Amino acid sequence: MKIHITGGKGFLAYWIVPHLREAHEVEVSDRDSMDVTDFDRVYSTLAASRPDVVVHLAALCGAAPSRERPPEFFAVNAQGTVNVLEACRRVGVPRFLLASSLTVHGSGDDAREENSPFAPRHPYAVSKVAAEFAAQNYCRMCGLCVTVVRPTLVVGENYKEPHAVGDFVATAVRGDDIVLFGDGQHRRDFMHPLDVARAVRLALEHQAKAKPGTHEVFNISSGESFRMIDLADLVIRVTGRGRRVHAPASEQSFSLHTRMDRARKILGYQPSVCTEDIIHRLLRNSNLNGAA
Repeated sequence: MKIHITGGKGFLAYWIVPHLREAHEVEVSDRDSMDVTDFDRVYSTLAASRPDVVVHLAALCGAAPSRERPPEFFAVNAQGTVNVLEACRRVGVPRFLLASSLTVHGSGDDAREENSPFAPRHPYAVSKVAAEFAAQNYCRMCGLCVTVVRPTLVVGENYKEPHAVGDFVATAVRGDDIVLFGDGQHRRDFMHPLDVARAVRLALEHQAKAKPGTHEVFNISSGESFRMIDLADLVIRVTGRGRRVHAPASEQSFSLHTRMDRARKILGYQPSVCTEDIIHRLLRNSNLNGAA
């Protein structure tokens, strides 16, 4: 396949691009070469390229920044997605894969599934819900074949967004206390970007066999969910440092994790990097080593 990847200089693209290049022709664009908020630029780029599929990674990320800059997040993540979809329609690109987020589901004690309701908690998640609805609409309106991949919290070397795993590891390495908000019973799951890359490749190869107008969604993770209290204990055991303490519950004291039965069954997806492996990888990361 000829694959065009937006957001080609981002954290996920760093892992996805080389993995896809093992078997496919891949070209990338980034904010400098194709700003997704500029429709004319998006259209001219895809018209010149005419790929078989667009993998749409370009997005602004982060719950906290999205609360500070909602208009910017909606311009890039929602309108930017519409611009890419419309360019695909006009150019005749037949397939589209959207990197969404498990945060569209908000929170819940039970594991979220693909058909769980949308309940976004912040503008970033709302913008991803909007992007998903736009993609579904283009699928119905013009027969675009759409696949949505919803990763859970992605943590790996040189990660950019704050997550509990990275925060706990960095805290333990410094020798500081790991602070748990509330009783630590809320549950999360995580995954390494290498597994996101593997899931995207499997989804693309599955999508290539689908009929026009097919719309599919896959939630993905490492297959492990942790109570925060257990995650803190795991980090302390692996690092050999730190201790956990408790603070009053905050807006972060909620559960969000997923089942991925559908990805396993349909795509044959199996995660390869467990949460403990992610911790070891972060410990080998130069920035964390430098903080020791």
